[in-house]
Amino acid sequence: MDVASNAIATSRELSGRRLDTGRRLLKAARQLFVERGYHATRPQDIARAAGVATGTFYLYFADKEAAFLAFAEQVQHQLTAEYQANLIGIVGLEDRLTVILRTLASFAARYPGVLHVASSDPIAVAPDEPRAWRIYDRLGEFLSLALGGERAASTFDLELVSHALCGFIGAASAFAARKSVAIDVLIDNVVRFVSGALHAAQTGLPASSSHPNATERRRPA
Repeated sequence: MDVASNAIATSRELSGRRLDTGRRLLKAARQLFVERGYHATRPQDIARAAGVATGTFYLYFADKEAAFLAFAEQVQHQLTAEYQANLIGIVGLEDRLTVILRTLASFAARYPGVLHVASSDPIAVAPDEPRAWRIYDRLGEFLSLALGGERAASTFDLELVSHALCGFIGAASAFAARKSVAIDVLIDNVVRFVSGALHAAQTGLPASSSHPNATERRRPA
């Protein structure tokens, strides 16, 4: 191997090592932020868990805040990739929303606590950081993802409603967990509620429901 080839091989090896170290740091950060929370996690803790010196942490992240935002972005990209893969060939709001919610439930079950920390804390951690707000703003794409190529009622602000739905789904999920409501029941209720609201807005008429648990309106005696 000549000098030039040797230099290229050495460069590739160093790049590979840097990539591996970065992955280990991000993996350690993810674990500690979920287990301990942002404030109880220190850069030296992340470095120690990754098996590197504290100084190495600062070669990859400017500070703890940057490490947290990198973790939140990683989770968001991972979940979005799962959405997109599972939605291939799925059409119609109800079917697409069902797939999205099942993907969300599966992700939360496989990675306990990760989604909650990654989606709710970036703004609290870095309120003046545009990167944190970009993570938060992507929640506004939720309804557009569910609609696919369909058109929603023009009276809806899709971003605004998407943020409202994310909060609604989070609260409903917490309630379902506390009351031991089956995930299928939760998903069915959310899908029927959202599709019914969109139908009513588009047609000007309430969506009918023949569901056995639908509450009947009683006339006053």
